[in-house]
Amino acid sequence: MKKHITLVLAVVAILCTTAVSYAQNARMPAVPVDSAVRIGRLDNGLTYYIRHNEYPKGLADFFIAQKVGSVLEEDNQRGLAHFLEHMCFNGTKNFPDSTLLNWAESVGVKFGQNLNAYTSTDETVYYLSKVPVERTGVQDSCLLILHDWADALTLDPKEIDKERGVIHEEWRSRNVGMQRINETIMPVIYPGSRYAHRMPIGTMEVVDNFPYQALRDYYEKWYRPDLQGIVVVGDIDPDRIEAQIKKLFSGIRLDENRVERVYYPVPDTPGTIFAIGKDKEIAQARIEIVYKHDAYPDSLKNTMDYYISQYVIDMASQMLNTRMSDMMTRPETPFTAAGSYYGNFAYSKTKDAFSVVGIGKGDSITPTFEAVYRELLRAAKGFTPSEYDRARAEYLSRLESAYNGRSTRTSNSLGFEYVRNFLDNEPIPGIEKEYSMMKFWAGQIPVEIINKVIPQMIGKDNRLVIAYLPDKDGYVIPDSAALKTIMAAVEAGALC
Repeated sequence: MKKHITLVLAVVAILCTTAVSYAQNARMPAVPVDSAVRIGRLDNGLTYYIRHNEYPKGLADFFIAQKVGSVLEEDNQRGLAHFLEHMCFNGTKNFPDSTLLNWAESVGVKFGQNLNAYTSTDETVYYLSKVPVERTGVQDSCLLILHDWADALTLDPKEIDKERGVIHEEWRSRNVGMQRINETIMPVIYPGSRYAHRMPIGTMEVVDNFPYQALRDYYEKWYRPDLQGIVVVGDIDPDRIEAQIKKLFSGIRLDENRVERVYYPVPDTPGTIFAIGKDKEIAQARIEIVYKHDAYPDSLKNTMDYYISQYVIDMASQMLNTRMSDMMTRPETPFTAAGSYYGNFAYSKTKDAFSVVGIGKGDSITPTFEAVYRELLRAAKGFTPSEYDRARAEYLSRLESAYNGRSTRTSNSLGFEYVRNFLDNEPIPGIEKEYSMMKFWAGQIPVEIINKVIPQMIGKDNRLVIAYLPDKDGYVIPDSAALKTIMAAVEAGALC
């Protein structure tokens, strides 16, 4: 959080001197919520979002988002969050056995395409998309499916045993180069953190052997209304959908003795962590330079501070990416692709990171590493006004295109936006307000502010160098000492 606060305060201090309406405020106002979406909360804690949208006409999307994922598993439960996701398609109170899949197919909703789910470390999301909803009975059935996923799985022992083999095969098919390296380096990347051993696929020892009651206990403990959000967007009547949500979901009981949903921290780490992995199935060498920061608190994301800080970071990253793209047009450049981005640190919600990535050429990753690190340090010295003018113009062009295309924003796109609001409190002002706000603020933020960003985000602590390298004859695998030497040499040259 410290990096964000420093950046935001610097931005606000300058902007408030030029924007009179904010001059007497310590913080900027809250970002408004799009009035086109109806948001409510039931007495049991369940949150819902409903929006009428006629693109595509006659279709709607239904979601249930859960603030639950594999990081909540105990050591003897590793894999149960993902296993439970699978079981949601294998029998519920109102859709026993395979009738859920059969019903979905009968109305044109294909499993794996329009009917699907995913499990991550901190969240699980289920959805039915592009559902033909001309008949209200179809709408009601979709809501009933969401209800059963929330609180009425059968978890039949026969179905559980069948699914063990399915997940084992999924693990086998995914246990390829990148995945194998991740399993090895996660404890290195996450020292002292629960995230080190909580990949969603889990362990096959747990998947093959957990008792049936263990899955039921996990379901009862974590699938509960205060951690669940329903999203319905499409060609529907919001009043009717809201009434049905209240009817179906209000009866779900919230246990007064429930355990707290903890968000596990990722510790700060001194110096640089080097995580170097190799595998025979890695075709392209990849190296990342990562700088960890505390995640921006969800409770503060509904402010203009957050919106502006994201804009400033995006501009700096975009200009760095443009420089790297320009480099790729030269044959002597030692990478085939390179770029930077800001987001969650690996699989964790409680840590963010600024990352620079390079995809290598030839039989060694070190020239790529040297080139991208040098370009990062050059960017830390600042961008020119003309570079910023170009980046800002591209940003405003994208924003204007989104605004002009607002009538054809798909229900699926809107639905996932509301899912992110529920899970992470990401702002949802709507494109009309966002266009107006950011068109103004982009014009107020000078290149001097943008040039403060990268120096604040990079340092010699909370830094990682992560490499995914091919294990083949003739390929040079550097050790951490070699990478340290390169960094020191680049720093000496770049800072002259």
